[in-house]
Amino acid sequence: MTESPQESASIPESPLMDDLPPVQPPSAGFILQLFVFPALIVMAVVAVWWMFGWIAAGEQDWRKLLQELQSQNLHIRNRSMYGLAQVLDQDSRRGDQGQNLRANREITQGLTDQLIIELRKNSSSKEGVAIQEYLTRALGMLDPLDITAPALQMAMEPQRDLDIRKSAVVSLSFIAGRALERQQPLSNPESIDALIQLSSDPLPILRQSSAFALGLFHSPAATHQLEVLLGDGDEKTRVNAAIGLARQKSTAGFAVIREALHQPVGEPAAQNASATGTTSEGDRLRLEGEQFLVVKNVLKAVKELAGKLDDSQRQELTPLLESLSSKHPEIRIRVDATDALQTMKRVSR
Repeated sequence: MTESPQESASIPESPLMDDLPPVQPPSAGFILQLFVFPALIVMAVVAVWWMFGWIAAGEQDWRKLLQELQSQNLHIRNRSMYGLAQVLDQDSRRGDQGQNLRANREITQGLTDQLIIELRKNSSSKEGVAIQEYLTRALGMLDPLDITAPALQMAMEPQRDLDIRKSAVVSLSFIAGRALERQQPLSNPESIDALIQLSSDPLPILRQSSAFALGLFHSPAATHQLEVLLGDGDEKTRVNAAIGLARQKSTAGFAVIREALHQPVGEPAAQNASATGTTSEGDRLRLEGEQFLVVKNVLKAVKELAGKLDDSQRQELTPLLESLSSKHPEIRIRVDATDALQTMKRVSR
């Protein structure tokens, strides 16, 4: 059977296949325009909505937490205590955009009352001590010292755990320090008396911290005790007393300041670690951190006293400052030493 011309003829390829453009994947820019940019806009809108909603709820949150602080349920009470401290911390981080909860007397009274309750329990359990320490530190975020002072003084009593006593001094330092920044120095007699008593404690760490705190209060009693502490057997206590006096524009601690600046430049932390037998890396780093803060604070004290020093005192400090400004391994110390040196030269003209 013969094939028909139609069956035997070859079928030509379609010209449409060659006319189509080549397929290419979408570019990164196209994907950004199509998906990522709209997604970022949506996320920004949601974030703004969430932020304003969270800020609006903040006013209700602290009031609710303050009510729960009175609960008989231990878990609810502890949760509200930690929650209030977090609200205070978050509000302080927002600065002028916050609610200024530092000055809120309701929150201050609520947390103070709770600390007094916990201190009266005098629990020595791990959880009890942790709660007392947490509340003691939380009071340092609040400004009304007339409310917090009794509780902080209780926390400094000799029978308390060491960490609680230290936390009380730190809180007083924060409160008094903020008052100084506002140019409203505090002179709370009860708090000063408590710090003076603590500055005679056998433990050097308590004498050091109380000397620092006393320097933030303005009163004749605080100044007198700082002058007494210039003769303390512990070096850091002497230095903190001298720094405190400098903050009050007193040159009584000049000899201690000069001694602190007379440390050999190089590796003093390693030398001290070897001398005390603390040669571990952690001890070395801790000593370096402590010495850095000592020198930094002493240099700040020199700047504050620059206008009060006489010519002979400036001449004694000049070579020490020049050595620190050119040879100290820490650049921040070199900068601060240069700044203190220039300040001294400027006021001596």
